Amino acid sequence: MTKTVYFTLLLFTLIVPVFGQGPLLTLVNAEKKFAQFSKDSTTKAAFLANLAPDGVTFVKGKVTNGRESLEKSPASPGKLTWQPVAADVSAAGDLGYTTGPWEWRPKSLADKPTGYGHYVSLWKKQADNSWKVALDIGISHPAPAAPPVNTIRAATGIRSVTSADTTQNREELLAFDKQFANTLEKSGAATTYKQHLAPQARLYRMNQQPYIEQTAIDQLLRQPVTLAFFPLNAAVAESGDLGYVYGNSQVVTTTGGKPVKQAGNYLRIWKKDSQNQWRIVVDLIALEPVEQTEK
Repeated sequence: MTKTVYFTLLLFTLIVPVFGQGPLLTLVNAEKKFAQFSKDSTTKAAFLANLAPDGVTFVKGKVTNGRESLEKSPASPGKLTWQPVAADVSAAGDLGYTTGPWEWRPKSLADKPTGYGHYVSLWKKQADNSWKVALDIGISHPAPAAPPVNTIRAATGIRSVTSADTTQNREELLAFDKQFANTLEKSGAATTYKQHLAPQARLYRMNQQPYIEQTAIDQLLRQPVTLAFFPLNAAVAESGDLGYVYGNSQVVTTTGGKPVKQAGNYLRIWKKDSQNQWRIVVDLIALEPVEQTEK
């Protein structure tokens, strides 16, 4: 199929009160209503009200249909609270993501948090023009040094918009992510990520605070860790400029001279830059408990 490529200029660090009543603001408002629902009711009820019929969640390293998994589980008396601190939406206004910190309290909002982390939610526009969560994943980490700033920043920048068949775009992105994984295995994390990270990239790793500054990201990627990714599925916006891939992951570190393997899942959000190249804007690895391996 012949592709017609044209360019759309979007502002790089917009603050929500400034960017008007467009799709990005409606997406952020949908996320805030979702979070408020969880405060006012139960987390289970909030997710059932906001997950798409085919929405994906991850349970003990397995990809699950979020609604089916939740409907089988009892409601917890605990309170899960969160807030978005960064968001983006496709030029077509049909696909977007939100991300930010979460906290867990065992019984009520009056309790002191006992769990902390960061989440990423992918949202898709539905036939009735509402936003629903297509995928939800997150990491846990220690309590942050300071509370998050209550400001949304839109990680948009200049992007290339490609008009093409959505199925074809999805297949191309899935193949591109697989190529990324293969290159990483051969060339290592520092070299491979450097070639593909967007300037506003956010990297999330289990039990670690988010990496959002370039110096911290460089230090992370230089760590002697072996990463492996096994893509399972992908989705791309109708405008071809924003997409994501998720699948299984494996991380091997060396502790006390012995390799330690952890398996889990990953999510990678890609966005086209002004040169029509896919760039990573969010890279998350969620891991299950440590498993000892033989040499």
